[in-house]
Amino acid sequence: MKAVKVDKLIPGMVLAQDVLISRTGVTLIPVNTLLTVEMIRRIASFNIDEVYISEPRKSNKEKDEEILAPVMAQTHHHAVAAVEDIVTNYGEHLFEEQAISGLVGDLLDQVEMDSSLLLNLTHLKSYDNYLFSHSVNVSILAILIGEKLGYSKEELNLLGVAALLHDIGMLKIPITTWDKNGTLTPLEYRKVRNHPLYGEDFLSSKNMSKEVRAVASQHHERFDGTGYPKGLQGSNINFKARIVAIADVYDACISERPYRERITPQETLKLIVSDQKLYDPQLLKIFISTMAIYPIGSLVRLNTGEIGKVIRVTNNQPFRPVLCIYFDREENLLEQPLRIDLSEDQNHLLFIKETLSALQHRKALQQIGEGCKR
Repeated sequence: MKAVKVDKLIPGMVLAQDVLISRTGVTLIPVNTLLTVEMIRRIASFNIDEVYISEPRKSNKEKDEEILAPVMAQTHHHAVAAVEDIVTNYGEHLFEEQAISGLVGDLLDQVEMDSSLLLNLTHLKSYDNYLFSHSVNVSILAILIGEKLGYSKEELNLLGVAALLHDIGMLKIPITTWDKNGTLTPLEYRKVRNHPLYGEDFLSSKNMSKEVRAVASQHHERFDGTGYPKGLQGSNINFKARIVAIADVYDACISERPYRERITPQETLKLIVSDQKLYDPQLLKIFISTMAIYPIGSLVRLNTGEIGKVIRVTNNQPFRPVLCIYFDREENLLEQPLRIDLSEDQNHLLFIKETLSALQHRKALQQIGEGCKR
């Protein structure tokens, strides 16, 4: 329990004591009430300076999420570590397709449990293991698209394996080249452009399936024929490679790199849509619907001024996601982030007013930590 100034109250906080009208002693709002916008306005109208609040009670859904979150984080971490082993140690045993399928099977199990929760993990970025975490994230995103396409578990596993290994050709290029903070030399540029072919050759030497090799060699091809390395067009591009192409671009854009800053999820979607001729239109439509109006990881401002991050989106109410509120209406960082589900009845007066710009997004991310449970 702690005292909070009325102008610092946020919808979703829970009263630890009755709020009394000072001149009469009459209870205005009773203890244990979950505050709404309307209630906060009512308290302010009586010139009450501060009230006592406690942490909101956790719903069964939130408790379930607390249990699932570390399990999924461990699965993501394990997958990243396994890909790192593939790339850095040439782990021959890992190139048995069955072994890699087992790794993707773990991701599939997590998607079945809670795809929104797993999608959150794709926003865990690191300079040190970008290539490895990127491969896992692309695999997750591709699987989510495959789910929307009605793929069987066997097809999803194949897609996940292909996506996980799509950038394996980068192992032939020095990290100083693909992580270079500056303009590539003509030779470096040629090598980077050839990494899909390097990947195809490497996977062929490991007897990986034709589709897995095709995704490695074609994930930079573009639907209008402007891609590389062969300039393939439309249906001439492997279908799974078209899926991975979209997932690859999205995760690359929302990741910070030495040579450029990250782009917000919202702006990334706009960028992809503005270049829609580059991608299979059917798959692009499915991907956008999967990522929702406010993609997970977006930072948004409420109509009441508070700033939070989108941590969950439901299919039936895409405009009213679950947020983790980090900043009050004056943009002060909260001591304890607050979870607000905009789809719940008590929050019907709250709505998202705007998404933060790229600059605001970067500044905010520098201040916030792990925050709310997913």
